[in-house]
Amino acid sequence: MNAVLTGVHHLKIWVSDLERSRSWYERVLGLEHHTSFQDEDGVIRGMSFTVPGAAFQIALRENPDLARVLFDADPFALQVTREGLDDWVARLDGLGVPHSPVFRASAGHAMGFADPDGVQIRLYAPDEEVHAAQVGAGGVYQGQAPAPAPAPERDRD
Repeated sequence: MNAVLTGVHHLKIWVSDLERSRSWYERVLGLEHHTSFQDEDGVIRGMSFTVPGAAFQIALRENPDLARVLFDADPFALQVTREGLDDWVARLDGLGVPHSPVFRASAGHAMGFADPDGVQIRLYAPDEEVHAAQVGAGGVYQGQAPAPAPAPERDRD
């Protein structure tokens, strides 16, 4: 039987302003533009980006209504190494991007920060020893969820 999953193709994030988000994701995550998607009215409202060093893409889709729904959500985590978390702290500090401290999570160490629409992006460094200590043989994590990273203020029109 070949009905197996082989990986992640892309993550799609709804944004309120495509150009603002494109600039932010390219600057902060180092994404590289891959494809633009033009709607039937001729307006580009979607873009996909390669993620350097990863085997998946991140797509941005302009839809202000759906972007508002994602405010303060943390729908995915991007995997890094434990040493990489320290490098990300330095990178984000250098870019002036507010972020959480590195914290011990259910299966490793993590940190978070918010995109321009308030979507919480988690960077996660798996660690089997931490997982064993936090979850144990029963497979149930009973720790506290970390506080979210500071999110940008919503427009209050």
